[in-house]
Amino acid sequence: MNGWRIVPRRSAADRLRSPDSLWVNRDFVWFISGRTISQFGTAMTTFAIPWLLLERTGSAAQTGLAFAVGFIPYILLSLPAGVWADRRDRRRLMQGADAGRLVLLASIPLSQAFLGHPPLLLLYAAQAGVSALSAIFDAAYGACLPNLVSPNHLPAANNTLQLGSSLSRTVGPVLAGAAAGAMGAANTIGIDVATYGVSILTLLCIRRPFASAPARVRRGFASEVKEGMAVVWHIRPVRYLCLFATLINLVGPGMDVALLYRVQHELRLPSLWAGWVMTGLGAGMLAGSLAYRVLGGRLRSWLSASAAGLVVPPLLLAFIRTPVWMVVVQGAIGVLLTVWNVQSVTLRQTLIPDELRGRCSSVFRLFAWVSIPLGDALAGIVSERWGTGVYFLWACAVLGAMAAWTRRANLELAVDSGGGPAPPVTRTPAAPS
Repeated sequence: MNGWRIVPRRSAADRLRSPDSLWVNRDFVWFISGRTISQFGTAMTTFAIPWLLLERTGSAAQTGLAFAVGFIPYILLSLPAGVWADRRDRRRLMQGADAGRLVLLASIPLSQAFLGHPPLLLLYAAQAGVSALSAIFDAAYGACLPNLVSPNHLPAANNTLQLGSSLSRTVGPVLAGAAAGAMGAANTIGIDVATYGVSILTLLCIRRPFASAPARVRRGFASEVKEGMAVVWHIRPVRYLCLFATLINLVGPGMDVALLYRVQHELRLPSLWAGWVMTGLGAGMLAGSLAYRVLGGRLRSWLSASAAGLVVPPLLLAFIRTPVWMVVVQGAIGVLLTVWNVQSVTLRQTLIPDELRGRCSSVFRLFAWVSIPLGDALAGIVSERWGTGVYFLWACAVLGAMAAWTRRANLELAVDSGGGPAPPVTRTPAAPS
């Protein structure tokens, strides 16, 4: 054969069974299965509750207020939840949070069955309670993944989790829109209730510990929170990512409120169209996750590129009224967000030690998400009084300022050829760690 040797091409099944494959890790398979199923239900509830509020009140301001009420407990509990995630059993924290959310959301379809419709106070209370429990779950969830997979699998694991989330975002709103039309928005939430039960069971099946070592000797609560804040601030890439995420979240979630109001009140389209518009974001995130698997090792300066790209979609949405094009623009937003998010999360997990990861993740989310309630409430008020086009122009201005700031910061997040995180490339001296 003139020295040439034919190497048979491995099938997809062989690659999955390979010792270096992420999928031979059964604990991760259980973890992603429960997480993806739970996120599928959450995607349906994220559509169903705002739609239910719009049906009951017809007010975008009330819907925006509900979003804000849903985030205030999350913000208030973020720092305590981070300390608990570093002190206590992370698995039990996650299971307890899932059980609490199951009970709270089950009250909505039950009230529909016995009272004819859920009281508005119950909807607000459920939003607040689920938000508080989500803060606890997310603090433990964000800290445990590096203990369930090897370091070389961490970027792939984060991307796979993002892929599962994207699939949920893609399918969930469409089915939620159809289900809301068929059996009502309140009963649609019952599907999410079942998915929390599945999540609890899958967490029970994981054998590996959720922390690398037993919790160290406890110090004062304030001292531990201060330590987490100091780490986030002194690691320059983490600090910049936190500031950029805060600006994105000031307008991003509010765009969903504005789109729902446009579909229901400005265009007067059926609920199925609202589901498709929300699905556009999930489809774009799915495409972004798949693209990361191919291009993750080749992309550089993604933070700057995505920040510049995010200026365009709200500018287009300010003038687009055709539902199909609204779906397309949502998809573009999803693509831009996903690869940046995977790189950002992996970099944080790599740079922050395990014993600090719960607190640092919570500090990051606190500062990154503190702008969401203000943005949601503002989106509802502006959309109702001056129209959704005005809100999208405001979003474009905010994201434009962020893009300019990103370029001025001269921060680049590089990934090596293997797809894993490389040290951050900076053109200015990094802050002391």
